[in-house]
Amino acid sequence: MPTAYLSAPEGIAFLHDLGVETVQTYNHDLAWQGGHRLAERWGTAADLTTPESMIGTMITVPLPQSLGSIRSDATAIKDALLFEDHIEVNPFTQGGRLWVRLAAQVYNEMADIDRLGEAIDARR
Repeated sequence: MPTAYLSAPEGIAFLHDLGVETVQTYNHDLAWQGGHRLAERWGTAADLTTPESMIGTMITVPLPQSLGSIRSDATAIKDALLFEDHIEVNPFTQGGRLWVRLAAQVYNEMADIDRLGEAIDARR
C-alpha cells in the first residue's frame, strides 16, 4: 500500500507547521495529566509509579479492580467501550489486574479522557 509513503511528507510538513516541540509538549502533558486524573478518579493513583521523566506521549493506567483481572475481562471492556461508547482503547492484563494505555495526540483533549473515565465508571 503506497498510502503511507504518499501521505508521510504531508504529515511531516503538518507536524512542522504546528511545531514539533509544541506537539510533543502538548501530547506529553495530556498523557501525564490525563493518566493521573483517571487514576485518581478510579482510586488507582498509588499504582502509578513511573516517573514523569519516563513518560513520552503514552501512559499506562490501572483500571479499578472491580472490572476484573483476566484476558476475557479486558476483552469484554474493550468491546463495550468500542461498540457502546465509541471509544477505542486496548485494556490488557498485567500482574493480576487490568490496565489501559492512553496515547495522547494533538487531536485529543482532556474531555476525551474524561469521557473514557465516565464510560469506565458506568461499568464499575
